[in-house]
Amino acid sequence: MIIRPINKSFYEKWILQKHYAKRLCSVSYAFGLYIEKMIEGVITFGMPPSSTLAESICGKENAQYVLELNRLVINDNLPKNTLSQFVSKSIKMLKKPKIIVSFADPNMNHSGYIYQATNFIYTGQSSNLSQLIDKDGKEFHFRNIGHYQKNNKLKVSLVKRRKNEELINKIEIGNYLRNFKGNYTAGQLDKIFGYKDTAAHWFRLDSGFSFPKIDDWIKLKEILNFDDKFDKIMTDYEFIPDSNEIIKKLKLVKKEVKGKHRYIYFNCNKKHKKNFMNTLKLKKFPYPKDKNIKYDLGKKITTQMLLI
Repeated sequence: MIIRPINKSFYEKWILQKHYAKRLCSVSYAFGLYIEKMIEGVITFGMPPSSTLAESICGKENAQYVLELNRLVINDNLPKNTLSQFVSKSIKMLKKPKIIVSFADPNMNHSGYIYQATNFIYTGQSSNLSQLIDKDGKEFHFRNIGHYQKNNKLKVSLVKRRKNEELINKIEIGNYLRNFKGNYTAGQLDKIFGYKDTAAHWFRLDSGFSFPKIDDWIKLKEILNFDDKFDKIMTDYEFIPDSNEIIKKLKLVKKEVKGKHRYIYFNCNKKHKKNFMNTLKLKKFPYPKDKNIKYDLGKKITTQMLLI
């Protein structure tokens, strides 16, 4: 077994043809697995899809160290423990310190046994999400909506979007609203705003928190009579093309999916590991033990021989 860095011309074919997602992702590091000089697998690491994800692990001060193990695929019928060795040795080739995060998708019958075998920390499942499905039954990634928002290619209506919302401290806002909530129940506020099961999320201090919309914030201020402390950051907005209209025009359908299993690994010395463990914001849970079902796209790819 030999593991070597590879470029896009090597890993692109594996990701698009053999990985179940069948789409490229952000790649900062890519390694190929060679057995008897033939490439038999690919692993890639890249920047997390959002700053929120990076900061949610060990805080904003350590977000710069976070990398996502975002693609892992090998040919079938390889020697036992090949996959775990590939993951372990590839991580060791990364520049330290690094906080590695990776996800196992239960919607594809994956529990993350490869991460369990390589001593990742299991931190539970992400919240249930919606997935967009196109007319051909394939997943349309939410981030692609942004491509249609640029220059308003589909000429949809404009809506307000709060500026820099990802930088606002959710817990601080949640506690602030709690202080002014008084005797109002979430149900009463839902009735006032014409919502169902929405207002309760404005007062949560966990991952279930959600910001009131800009106009809702203004109306909520009138009802709860809170001060001007956060008015500037909560009402500073810009106009963007409406994502809901884009979804309708592209005839996309929303589908509820299970949250993904989230695993963390600290690739660093003892000093950095102690710091990361002390700042870890996620809870640790026992490994999930659901039955793993392998997917097989029926493709054995041999991109190129290793030239030594």
